[in-house]
Amino acid sequence: MKLGAYCAMLLREALPDISWRRRVDARREFLAGIVGAVLVIPQAITFAYLVGLPPETGLYCAVFVGFLASLFGNSPMVGGPNTAVSILLSLTVMQYAGRGSPIYTEFVLVLSLMVGLIQLAIWLLRGAEIFRYFSPAAIIGIKTGVGVLLITSALEGALGLSPLSTQFFYEKFYLAAVSWSELVNPYAAATALVTIVSGLALKRIWPRTYIVAAVIAGSIVGTTIYLVQGPIGSQLELLGHVTMRLLPVQWPRLTPQHWLFMEAVVPSAIAIAVLGLAQSLVIARDLKARVVDDLDLEKEVFAQGIANTLSPIFSTFAGSGSFNRTCVAVSMGVRTPLAGIIAAGAVVAFAFALGPLLTYLPMPAIAGVLVLVGIGMVQGDEVRQLMRGRVDGIVFLVTLFTVTFLGLDVGILVAVLASAAFLLAGMSKVDFDVSHEGETECIAVKGNLFYASVDRLWQHLRAHPSACTRLDLTRVPFCDATAHAMICTVQHERSANGGRLDLVPAARV
Repeated sequence: MKLGAYCAMLLREALPDISWRRRVDARREFLAGIVGAVLVIPQAITFAYLVGLPPETGLYCAVFVGFLASLFGNSPMVGGPNTAVSILLSLTVMQYAGRGSPIYTEFVLVLSLMVGLIQLAIWLLRGAEIFRYFSPAAIIGIKTGVGVLLITSALEGALGLSPLSTQFFYEKFYLAAVSWSELVNPYAAATALVTIVSGLALKRIWPRTYIVAAVIAGSIVGTTIYLVQGPIGSQLELLGHVTMRLLPVQWPRLTPQHWLFMEAVVPSAIAIAVLGLAQSLVIARDLKARVVDDLDLEKEVFAQGIANTLSPIFSTFAGSGSFNRTCVAVSMGVRTPLAGIIAAGAVVAFAFALGPLLTYLPMPAIAGVLVLVGIGMVQGDEVRQLMRGRVDGIVFLVTLFTVTFLGLDVGILVAVLASAAFLLAGMSKVDFDVSHEGETECIAVKGNLFYASVDRLWQHLRAHPSACTRLDLTRVPFCDATAHAMICTVQHERSANGGRLDLVPAARV
């Protein structure tokens, strides 16, 4: 592609595209935006807690990252705070700064900036095509593993415990079980339990808004306990004052200490950027197949990249496309980015209106929401379908095991390697049918002939140097130099031994 055409293409993808206005159903988009804002507020606060930042940063992520991703994108995908991205940001920064300290906040913002810049680099390199080869089984394995990690990360908050330092996720449950009477705050546990049980019970009735209902139920119980028992008697932690600003603009600090941090976390930043894009593009590919057939995947990559690059300027952290909020929007008839733009504005309005009430939100109720989100990420139907296939089942189990036991960053690397390995194995599979027409052997080959797939055919052809063979390559889409050299070698051997190897069609090699 010529440089001028390449630059024109990049400019077209980088500028907002409002051609979707022709298919807007204003009523549906407006209602979906309002519902999306209601859904994202408890999740945004929860994910800010998960990252280790004040609750308002989660709301800023829902507003600014969600708005920018919709403005620069061309699909109904809803962006904003994301479970896996939030967990990875926290796990990465906790190795270099104490959670809750000023330098911790600065490192999260700098890491988010790195994530956005890496995603923009992937866009410039036309990287959307790469994610076509990311196995859906690996994505589901990551989602399920993240669900397990999310439930584990919520355990301390749900039971009112101090942070537990353990090597494997199941050790937290063991410690809580054996030391229940000494460690667990029963009021915190009751608040979290009401949140979780009410959410699970209402999920069938209100599948779109059950999290909001669960937060309300848990908050009523927790607030009642707090008022009756008092802050000392109940030992319940409240969310506290949410100091939300209309335009929280600040520039990330880049001192020598920050540069050293950036140098140390490059692998983690790449992992977060790739995982965030992988989730977004899985959603976008599904939307392209079912809802918006002219969706431009490269434009979605730019939209996610620019939203995350600008996120630290708006005092928030990186996000990604949201599986559950996008599903709700599409189920309500959304077909354009307008609903995401409306949702961002509605979050601001709701946050200012509900600010005083958010102050008294019990933290165990937020931990209960984390558990509900984690349970929601474990999709039994998807897992059962994957386990019917041998290859998909192996990729899923390997990815799930590494995410839950070795960490999300290692799990992502293993998922990529597993996807590539089984893709290569599938491409390397070559079948050939052998038949005879008189004394002529006819071999019909199906598959790609290249260095990793030619061995079996090579052995068969060389076993009969004096035979007359017709090799049918009409169902061979690709033949590399190694396969070409193998065929030429066999032809020479057949000529020397009185045999013959004819190709159909000869032009294919």
